[in-house]
Amino acid sequence: MTVIEQAWKKVPTVSAKFLLILFPILTLTTLGFSAIFFYSKYNDLRGALRDRIEAVAEINAVALSSSLWTVDVPAIRNNIQAISVNRELLCIEVEDELADGYFAWPGADCRVFAGHEAVRRVIQVQARRLGTLTLHFSYATVDEQIRQEVVNTLWLLSLMLFGTVVTALAAHRLTIGVPLGRLIDSIRAAEQDHVRRPVQWVSADELGRVIAAYNGMLVRLDEEEAALRQSEERLGLAIAATRSSVWDYDLRTGQYWWSKEFPALLGYGPNELAMTAETWAALIHPDEMRRVVAESRRRLRDKAVAYTSIYRMRRRDGRWAWIEDRSTALRNVEGTAIRLTGTMSDVTERMQAERDLARERNVLQITLDNTDQGIIMVDRNLRVVMSNRRAAELLDVPAEFLATNPLFPDIVRIQRDRGAFEEFSIDPDLELEQVAAIPDQPFAFKRRRPDGTIIEVRSNPLPEGGFVRTFTDVTVEARSAEEVFNAMEALETAYADLKETQDSLVQAEKMASLALLVAGVAHEINTPVGIAYGCSTHLASKTRALTEAFEKGAMKKSDLVAYVAAAGESSRLIEQNLTRAAELIQSFKRVAVDQTSQERRRFELRAYLEEIITSLGPRLRKSPHKVAIECPDDIKMDSYPGALSQIITNLVINALTHAFHDQAEGRMVLTVEETPEEEVEIRFSDDGAGIPPDNLSRVFEPFFTTKRGTGGSGLGLHIVFNLVTQSLGGRISVDSTPQRGTTFIVRIPKSAPRMTDAAEAPAGAPAGAPDETPGETPAGMEAAGTVMA
Repeated sequence: MTVIEQAWKKVPTVSAKFLLILFPILTLTTLGFSAIFFYSKYNDLRGALRDRIEAVAEINAVALSSSLWTVDVPAIRNNIQAISVNRELLCIEVEDELADGYFAWPGADCRVFAGHEAVRRVIQVQARRLGTLTLHFSYATVDEQIRQEVVNTLWLLSLMLFGTVVTALAAHRLTIGVPLGRLIDSIRAAEQDHVRRPVQWVSADELGRVIAAYNGMLVRLDEEEAALRQSEERLGLAIAATRSSVWDYDLRTGQYWWSKEFPALLGYGPNELAMTAETWAALIHPDEMRRVVAESRRRLRDKAVAYTSIYRMRRRDGRWAWIEDRSTALRNVEGTAIRLTGTMSDVTERMQAERDLARERNVLQITLDNTDQGIIMVDRNLRVVMSNRRAAELLDVPAEFLATNPLFPDIVRIQRDRGAFEEFSIDPDLELEQVAAIPDQPFAFKRRRPDGTIIEVRSNPLPEGGFVRTFTDVTVEARSAEEVFNAMEALETAYADLKETQDSLVQAEKMASLALLVAGVAHEINTPVGIAYGCSTHLASKTRALTEAFEKGAMKKSDLVAYVAAAGESSRLIEQNLTRAAELIQSFKRVAVDQTSQERRRFELRAYLEEIITSLGPRLRKSPHKVAIECPDDIKMDSYPGALSQIITNLVINALTHAFHDQAEGRMVLTVEETPEEEVEIRFSDDGAGIPPDNLSRVFEPFFTTKRGTGGSGLGLHIVFNLVTQSLGGRISVDSTPQRGTTFIVRIPKSAPRMTDAAEAPAGAPAGAPDETPGETPAGMEAAGTVMA
């Protein structure tokens, strides 16, 4: 071990060691980097100074060229005087090689400065050499500047080093010294005062984790000591509660010892029995003596370690107690037993319970033999350990064979030989025979025997392995169940037929609505197309007349003016009416596509409601009744417009059919409001006859109608209910007062829930239906609140 290692180990504190490491490293690192920095800077300053002197020489060599050429001595001296203002210059030489002139500053010559740095430049005029300019200079200013900076930097570095050391020591004490000191105090308290005091320090760093582990160790030690004390208490209580005692017999010395609980087991006091082997042998029942002695000798002779024996011992009151003796042999290296240690427990109650259990088993067997259900129990080795006579009958095996506790696969083989299984049967017992695996899950199945008997088999696994199986004759019940099943199948078939009929009627109702829309298309576009056609034929007639006049040379200016006027008016009417027809066709197209598809898209609610009412225009104009829309302009929907179109159409048609009767003029209003729950509330109100109270609760039922004799199907409002609640994820209610009108209230989310694949592509929906631009509204649509006929 070196001197440095010895000295290092004698350092008393971690802080001192930290300082001994930190201070030299910081000092050497700082000085090293500072030296590199100043050396680089010194070279940079010297290079900059030389570059500046060279620039001065270059400039003044040019300035002196004219003076040397004219041999203007005053001008030469003035130039030298001007150069001398640079305080780094030591001497200036100007040589006139043509006139053999020589000029110097500050003395007669510059030979004394020959050892210093010098810059020489040639003085020439038009490539003719006149002389030279030599500037002698020194780096004294650079040296002085570097020296001052080094001194200042050393002072600053000293202060920074001192501050760094102080800060590092403070940080070291706060992060390491304080918690380490507390940890040392806690360890000393545990060693000297035997007081386990946890360290009060919480931190996420390594030392914090060490302290947390130390505190956890203290807690675990306290818990383990408490658990040990509790275990000792429990052991004492267990020995007392189980009426047990501990004994020890040293075979080498013959010394026998037992705990105080042993005399108490037999009703004796603590000091009434001498601790000898003879005392123990004298208490054994005479009928048990030979067996117990033989087992005791076997303990010494055999190489086994643990032994168990149950025998009777005489109590103080003369009764006999059953004692369970468990012992362990301690052997030497030769295998000879040198010590026996064990426990003795009073198991009189257990032995009595076993006798009672055997008696109860006999009673249970008699009961099982007289029950109508077959029962067998199979252990983990697939051996039958219990059965009754009914099991032999239902398994179709001899009762004598089943009473011999055979293997379960043997029973299966006998059953198979007797034809108990149908041909190509998949009975689970056949698989059990093949793989010899015990089922670990409950299961049940029915077995039909060749004679027609149906046996219900139920199997439940046992925790220790094996299973319990019951066999029940369920022939009568099974046949009744088959009859019920056949009846249910017939009922399901009838219900499916009814459902198919209902779906067909619903689809027919939807197609009737679409037919109404198609009729409206033809009627609506007839007028604008007819006007456009008339204007085009009129324009063609005027064109032919003008052409004939032109060909005959009889065309006048008035004819051309009249033609231009007629052409302009006709073109205007044609454009206006064709635009109207295109808008109507676009609107009808969008509503028709929506009604025949279930595609989801974004749209403006108000514009779409106006398109729906427009598509119903032909039907509305046939009646004196009006429809008004009251809806804000800024409601955006992300939903299924086809479902919404069907809902509004059915509500309007329902009102036209049922609400007004003989009323001269009726009014229907669509009122839309937004709710805070990101829903819209659509109220469809009419001022018609209303709905009788008895019918109000049935309006949404399928096939319920009060106009069945006049063509009503009773599916219109049922379709509305299904579309609102299923397709749009909303809810609908109705409020009506007789003779005061009816109001349907529909609440649907702005963003409808996604339909299933089946809902989004229903049967009969056209593929590739065009998706109109969301929010697109045809020109010329009526404003909000305008009555639309």
